[in-house]
Amino acid sequence: MDNTPASPFDAVAARYDSEATDPLISRWLRGRVWKWLASLYPAGSRVLEIGCGTGEDAVWLAKQGVHVTASDVSTEMLVQAQRKAEREEVADRISFLQLDLAQAAHWELPGSSFDGAYSNFGALNCVEQWRDLGVALAAAVRPGGKIGFVVMPPFCVWESLWHATHGDLKTATRRWRGQSMAQIEGVRFPVYYPAPQRLRRDLGSAFEVQSLRGLGVFLPPSDIQPVVAKRPAFAKFLLRLERLTAALPLFKRIGDHYWIELKRL
Repeated sequence: MDNTPASPFDAVAARYDSEATDPLISRWLRGRVWKWLASLYPAGSRVLEIGCGTGEDAVWLAKQGVHVTASDVSTEMLVQAQRKAEREEVADRISFLQLDLAQAAHWELPGSSFDGAYSNFGALNCVEQWRDLGVALAAAVRPGGKIGFVVMPPFCVWESLWHATHGDLKTATRRWRGQSMAQIEGVRFPVYYPAPQRLRRDLGSAFEVQSLRGLGVFLPPSDIQPVVAKRPAFAKFLLRLERLTAALPLFKRIGDHYWIELKRL
């Protein structure tokens, strides 16, 4: 752990939940992901989480009887996640591991094969290629195991339309180039936007796509959520549209994120 570089997310770990996890629309979006995760991992499953953040998903799965190895590159995020697991009395079902996604070729994962692996809300967008991750997961996940990733695509209709109509063309088109720069507490770092076919190709032939759904197609990205949240009836209407359209071909690739589900062959 001592050799892992500091993460820009260390600086925001203590306030991350209040800013990114707790807002109502974020809760709605996470609830949709939880429904999909529940369909993949019954009680007793043993799964790996990549980019656990403050442990919100790991704690929820642990309460469903799933055993989670929750990993993150950020030391402070892991501290927050450990505290949350203890507070919610599920620490016996969660183990924590510091893993750098950019160093997936060198991962040493504990124990026997996992029943699956998942990553929520864009952790995979912090690296430029996913081939090493595919190799690592092919070795770590048993045949028949399920993978569920929530990833930001190269186009988000909400983001492009909102920022374009407000005169910010740079932000409106930032994903179109496949890479942009993000900033946390003055630290800049690149963010990458793989289309589903690119991610599938990089993960390799050990995995087969089972499902693809849009996420945040009608519900807005985090920087726009406060505007919509002030209009509860409108927000609930958008949630209904979100539920109705996530699996339709037109909407799978134009949301703030997409959900891609794969099976280990």
